[in-house]
Amino acid sequence: MQKLTSVELIAKVSGESREQVRRYIRLTYLIPELLKIIDDTVIHDKRSYLTLGITTAVELSYLNKDEQKLLFNAIEYEDLTPNRAQAIKIRKLSQKHKLDFDSLERILDEKKGNQNDKITFNKEKIEAVLPQELLKRDKRYIEEYIIRALIKFNKETNK
Repeated sequence: MQKLTSVELIAKVSGESREQVRRYIRLTYLIPELLKIIDDTVIHDKRSYLTLGITTAVELSYLNKDEQKLLFNAIEYEDLTPNRAQAIKIRKLSQKHKLDFDSLERILDEKKGNQNDKITFNKEKIEAVLPQELLKRDKRYIEEYIIRALIKFNKETNK
């Protein structure tokens, strides 16, 4: 009979994967202030609290305690938390001993992928005024059609 490691045993009993159990263990390396942000992410409404995902937090758990305190101060100052890609950048700066408040501020101020401005439209309203044959085509064609229509409209109204 094969012996289970403690991580495997906990994973089996909890129904979590071994990797998830390892992540939870790694979170114990975080300072209490950062752990609280993770707890708030899980417990509270994500729209009214700063959020920090577990895989992001795992990356940050490799920072030493002073760097974590510096990070927490930057998070409070900027009222922003890093995403995973930013946490990886922060960890790499830490490994190079180049992590300071200014570098943290620059990283936290970067525009995140999910923060790009988007314009959305009601699909039914748009489809109601588009030619039927266009609706059968790829959405890139629909987008191009709408752009050309807007250009033509602007030319007509700006005469």
